[in-house]
Amino acid sequence: MIDVLNTLLFEHELRLVALAVIVCILASFSCVSVLVHARRTEGVWRYVWLGVAAASVGFGIWTTHFIAMVAFDAGFPAGYDIGLSVLSLLVAVAISGLGLWFAATGNKRSDLILGGAVVGIGITTMHYTGMAAMLVGGQIGWDWGLVAASILFGIVFGGLALWFGADSVSRRSRWIGTGFLTLAVASMHFTAMGAAGFENCFAIVTPNQVTTNVIAVVAGGLSILILLLVLGAIYVDLRDRMHAAREASRMRGLADAAVEGLIVCDGLDVVTVNASFQRLIGDRAVDLVGHKVTDFLPASAVQSVGGRADGLVETELRTLEGKIIPVEIVLREVDFGGKAHKAIAVRDLRARKDAERHIRFLAHHDAMTGLANRASFNTRLDEEIATAGRLQQRFAILYLDLDRFKEVNDLFGHAAGDAMLQKVAGALEETLGGQNLAARLGGDEFAVILSNLSSPAQAGNVAQTILDAFAHENASADNGIVISASIGITVFPDDAQDAESLMTYADTALYCAKEEGRGVYRFFESEMGTQVRDRRQLEYELRQAVANEELTLVYQPQVDLATGDTTGFEALVRWDHPERGAVPPGDFIPIAEESALILSIGEWVLREACMEAARWRAPLTIAVNVSPLQLHAPHFARFVEETLIQSGLAPYRLEIEITETALIRNMNRALTSLRKIKAMGVKIAMDDFGTGYSSLSNLRAFPFDKIKVDQQFIRAVHDNDQSATIVRAVLGLGKGLNLPVLAEGVERAEEVEFLKGEVCDSAQGYWLGRPQTIDNYAAIVSGRATKISPAPTPTRAIA
Repeated sequence: MIDVLNTLLFEHELRLVALAVIVCILASFSCVSVLVHARRTEGVWRYVWLGVAAASVGFGIWTTHFIAMVAFDAGFPAGYDIGLSVLSLLVAVAISGLGLWFAATGNKRSDLILGGAVVGIGITTMHYTGMAAMLVGGQIGWDWGLVAASILFGIVFGGLALWFGADSVSRRSRWIGTGFLTLAVASMHFTAMGAAGFENCFAIVTPNQVTTNVIAVVAGGLSILILLLVLGAIYVDLRDRMHAAREASRMRGLADAAVEGLIVCDGLDVVTVNASFQRLIGDRAVDLVGHKVTDFLPASAVQSVGGRADGLVETELRTLEGKIIPVEIVLREVDFGGKAHKAIAVRDLRARKDAERHIRFLAHHDAMTGLANRASFNTRLDEEIATAGRLQQRFAILYLDLDRFKEVNDLFGHAAGDAMLQKVAGALEETLGGQNLAARLGGDEFAVILSNLSSPAQAGNVAQTILDAFAHENASADNGIVISASIGITVFPDDAQDAESLMTYADTALYCAKEEGRGVYRFFESEMGTQVRDRRQLEYELRQAVANEELTLVYQPQVDLATGDTTGFEALVRWDHPERGAVPPGDFIPIAEESALILSIGEWVLREACMEAARWRAPLTIAVNVSPLQLHAPHFARFVEETLIQSGLAPYRLEIEITETALIRNMNRALTSLRKIKAMGVKIAMDDFGTGYSSLSNLRAFPFDKIKVDQQFIRAVHDNDQSATIVRAVLGLGKGLNLPVLAEGVERAEEVEFLKGEVCDSAQGYWLGRPQTIDNYAAIVSGRATKISPAPTPTRAIA
């Protein structure tokens, strides 16, 4: 190596050496840039660009060589053979072009090394052919070790030049390739010059000899050609980069517009990602280029997705913070930057997984309360029957139904009803143990399975605990809405041993609990079945009666006790069943109230009574009972107004009768409706006064027009001092408040005499007039008569 350095530093003109190196760098850069472009081009143009690249490197090698030879001082003038000099140029272009062809058409990176090695052979062959063109006298001595080293340098650095420079479109890689190719030419040349010894050589002159001046001119021309090729290569490079930038921008826009995350990788190395993937891993500011795809996805999933026909694999994505996200990935081969890459689309499955979990939950649970639904309850019930039968155990079913739940929806809205259902569910879950099941069967119906009972009494204790939990909820309620429920209980195997019978018997017990006052629980008893079936049959037939217009109205007169004149009538509904005959109101009215049929029945009664009263020539009043459910209906006041308009009845002739129960349920709502109705001119009477528990406060809360004393007090005035005292107190209260008092249920002459003696304003009852169709009172309503003879035989009234 010392000989090489001595040759370079002391036997060369260093300024020309620098020029040779610059020419070599330009030629190398032109060669690498054009080769990269040729690798991305198809068809004939690939070979055109290969020719340009071969010319660049061939001319560059040749020019570098001869500029360096001009800079070399052998100690005597030297000439060059024209033929061999031209041959060396052709050799450089041809062999280097062959190596570039290997590099451009090969599919493996090893082909780049092979092509670069061939280019290195071309460099070496050109140099030694050029040295053979040198005409000197004597014999050049060679250091064959340095000769071998020069050949090795050309091959090795040539291979490295194309390995780094031709495999990437990045500018950094091109300059690395340019550096190695320049190093291949320079190291080979100066090592080879160090291997040549000119001690035994002398100058000779021949006619075919080319002088250094000629060589300088030719090298200058080739340098200009190389510069043009370089400029062309730079233009091609800039054009390609602009095109690649536009394409990349377009692809980036398309990729960022995708909802799915996208990773483009070379092997396992991440080349680029889109904005959706950046958001998915949780940090947009982190540059993911250079990361391994296995930093985010399991290696097994990446390998699996590449080998599947459908290309879809569910796996987990690990974010930068270590969070695990369920994803679905699909892999496709793509051309990115002129090279095959892998594109992995990453679809976030969290929303789908949540939806699947929600669907599975809804399949087995009630969406409103979160309790088990009917399907889950039935499945669990079948399992309990099988388990209890095998292990000889008991279990109980508690069938719950909320009391007057429809009224809550009608009065306070469905949002309040939904809130009540959720409170019930919460109370059930807090009360029951882990092995027991609470379910919502639908509407306001709930059911509980109590597993492995020690005794039936245990089921009763749980039922009472549930009712106590509801009472606790009511104590903290601030909206006036209270939870009340009735519970029916049946026990396996004591009552039944199949699911259908157990549920039927539990429902029967529930019905009896409602009949006995609500808010209680009852165990199933065998005699309950007949009673419940009869009542439900009656409810069904009542619905048919309403639809078939089987209901009728009768009218009972109201009489002024001082004059005996009839002042008005109370309209009463009757049901004449085609098979049962006359059904007492005491039998069907409670059923109508429980089933909400009272709303449609009440509207029909009010409308028919007003239409009938509007036809009377005498201006008598018509009194109509209104149920609490009607009064609390949102549009009841409007309905009354519309009925008066349609019938043409004067408002002062209509009297609405309400009970204290209607006020107790929701005082504010009831008073609001009553004030609207009273503002129309309609009279308001308190019916069944004395049977409630807030009578005086109710009288103070609203200016009633009349008080009606309940018939249970009137019937006992002649033989019960307490009843007589109560009636006297009510009559005195009426006088003090300046309110007329009407006594109901007057059926005996002594009751009439008592009321007259206590100065009662008016009365109604069988003694004064039976409830009959209005045709029986034609003389009264037409104005031809004002008095009705008392009934000859006293008979107790129908409730």
